[in-house]
Amino acid sequence: MSTSVSSHYPSGTALSNGYRLVRLAECPIIALPANARQMKLAGLRCYQASTIRRIIFSWGMRLAIVTGADMLLSKYVDSSLERLLPFDFASWLDSICEFLGEPLAKAVVVWPPQRNRGRVYVHLLGPDTKPLAFIKLSLNAYNDQLLLAEANALVELEAIGLHKFRIPSVLQVGSFENHSYLIFQPLPVDAKPVNASWDTFPYQCIREYAGPDQLLYGEQLRELVWWQRFWEVTQAESAFAQEVRHLQELPLRVCRVHGDLTGANIAWVDGQLWIFDWEESCTQAPHMTDEIAFFFGLNQRQFLSNPLLGLRALTARYLSQSSQEHRWNVVMALAFLHGAKMSVATALVSHWDKLE
Repeated sequence: MSTSVSSHYPSGTALSNGYRLVRLAECPIIALPANARQMKLAGLRCYQASTIRRIIFSWGMRLAIVTGADMLLSKYVDSSLERLLPFDFASWLDSICEFLGEPLAKAVVVWPPQRNRGRVYVHLLGPDTKPLAFIKLSLNAYNDQLLLAEANALVELEAIGLHKFRIPSVLQVGSFENHSYLIFQPLPVDAKPVNASWDTFPYQCIREYAGPDQLLYGEQLRELVWWQRFWEVTQAESAFAQEVRHLQELPLRVCRVHGDLTGANIAWVDGQLWIFDWEESCTQAPHMTDEIAFFFGLNQRQFLSNPLLGLRALTARYLSQSSQEHRWNVVMALAFLHGAKMSVATALVSHWDKLE
């Protein structure tokens, strides 16, 4: 892993043809290289649809590209991506292509579904349309911190000497006009998503990276960054906050966690698991965090549309007839995920007063 601060290079080398920008509900979705059909189709494969609406959009856009109708569904924008990003994208990209030694690389820019996510994702493709790199590009200070945390977590994980799973390699950690970015080795093209079931819960992988549990008490807990972050986003008089205060003198089992361990962040490659997106990883987090996160990931759509259903399911699986210590560990896992802005966790925390 290397660290560098990029500077401006003469623009225009890598992206002289600009982009076809596609919007959905007035929001930018994806910017595809405005050149050959095969390159646009390869760029569209970089788009990971997360909802039924976006899956339909993806298939519709693919059909439009094949038939040539995509010109009617997209708008040409020049290579600077002016008004979409807070700096000259072409100049930044030229510096990245120089670092990688790939002057003919083409970029596909993908905006997250959350409008206020504060980042974009950039996929670099070679002239043969094969993936060269995947880049997370931060647009604000909060995401700068997340990318730095992920880079540090990956360094620590590499030092463990992993055997049960693999993690993507970081090619560069850098900044451009005060915007941080991480360049990753791309996932192999034959990577396959895991099935959405408990059969794919990676117990052995968790055991490898978690390490031994520790017990934290009272004041030790209150010094943790994630604990402070939880209280920053939680109403002090809410039902969930009251439960936390009621149980907070109990010892808490902590270990290293991934922090966002859902099926979306796990893939199969040649019979081996890859786990990625380590931005929320923490070395002293509630030991049940990753299991609860995986549970939420399996049921995300149902729980978001019906938080009371989510509370009932959480109770049935983890809270019914449990000891006070076990309940505390579950509650704290939920607190960690809420503080990390996991939408399902926040929905359940917000309805905690409805808990039976």
